[in-house]
Amino acid sequence: MGFQMQLSQSFVCRRKSQHSTILQNSDAITDSSMATDGSSSCQEPKMTSQTHLPAEDSLLLPDLLPEIIVQILSRLPVKSLLRFRCVSKSWRSFISQPEFAKTHLSLASMSSDYTHHRLLLSDLDPREPTNVKSCSLYCILNEQSDTAVDLDCPLNINHLGRIVGCCDGLVCGTIYGGLIIWNPSTRRSKRLLDVEMLSRHNYPYAYGFGYDESIDDYKVVVFSRDASNSGFDFEAKGEVYSLRTNSWRRIGIFPYGFHMDISGTYLNGALYWTVTVSRESNIIIVSLDLVKETYREVLLPDYGDGHLSRSSLDVLNGCLRIVCAYDEYIDVWVMKEYGIRESWTKLVVIPCATPELFDPYPTPVCILKNGEFLVNVYTHLVRYNPKDGTTIYLPIRNCSERFSVYRHIESLISPEIDADSGVQWQHQY
Repeated sequence: MGFQMQLSQSFVCRRKSQHSTILQNSDAITDSSMATDGSSSCQEPKMTSQTHLPAEDSLLLPDLLPEIIVQILSRLPVKSLLRFRCVSKSWRSFISQPEFAKTHLSLASMSSDYTHHRLLLSDLDPREPTNVKSCSLYCILNEQSDTAVDLDCPLNINHLGRIVGCCDGLVCGTIYGGLIIWNPSTRRSKRLLDVEMLSRHNYPYAYGFGYDESIDDYKVVVFSRDASNSGFDFEAKGEVYSLRTNSWRRIGIFPYGFHMDISGTYLNGALYWTVTVSRESNIIIVSLDLVKETYREVLLPDYGDGHLSRSSLDVLNGCLRIVCAYDEYIDVWVMKEYGIRESWTKLVVIPCATPELFDPYPTPVCILKNGEFLVNVYTHLVRYNPKDGTTIYLPIRNCSERFSVYRHIESLISPEIDADSGVQWQHQY
């Protein structure tokens, strides 16, 4: 029996008369939250002096040491943790601590079976509003469920315009007239202040969202250009939003100009975009260090001759990944050491002619433990075995005909930070 079931039974048996009403009321929170059941088999986290339980809660589980309870709770899905906040005031306070949220996120990130990972699916039809749905990556891979669930849009808005990026369980997206940061697991969200530089004379054309570890801050980057400039060359103005200070400020002008990805790829404290630097469609990779807020060119792999139909950046199993699409196949490269061109390694060549991979530009989502690739072909998912070239068709029910896929990890990280104390707010629900 799972940890969460054991805890639930113990709570009910020992304090049934005191907490039965609270636990019943907590079902509404549980049912409306998005999470996947299961626990991860990860390395033991380093616990700090702040990650402990109040003495009064020893009455709940006298057979377990507080340290053991901490270890159990930090491995539970968000759905269960939201319910367990209703056990007592001290449990609610403990589970709401930023230190606990970080420990829980660290363990969830290290899980090799994707227990706490989800896929966000957004419509690709430009004629329709973007509706975001979610499905469990673990359930998809283990054939336990093939149905996507609708996510309630935050802040009572009708729909998201575009998902800008995902980081530590937070999702940054565009909405009419602005941007939001949203945690789909806890359903907490924050609308960002309007960008001062975006007026009727300027409009945004590229974004990025990531984490600055040096000051424990999440940042959103927006690039804009003069609306009157319709040519190929233009000056890209940048501005960065700090979640900690809840404010925007200018950063250096993007030095490479021209056309770039709409959404940047975040990895290890930096954002990456592919940038077209000539009318002949020559591309480079440009990074923005979120700590120093400086730009740098990252050399592409030596992928040889051939006409590139398309290229795309993303993160694949902790490495920067670029897909080079040709007419009949795609090359998947990963950079194993940041900034070292020789560390680019070609992982796999995936043909585009197999029946399941009929889309001209299949995109790898993740690498499984058995060496297979989970591939998005925009109408469904496919498991591709590079050893024998076999494919397994993985349809997604309750989803649009064409969709983009974003990897998302369940977490308790809050999109709201107290600028005075520099810590996440401990919400009272």
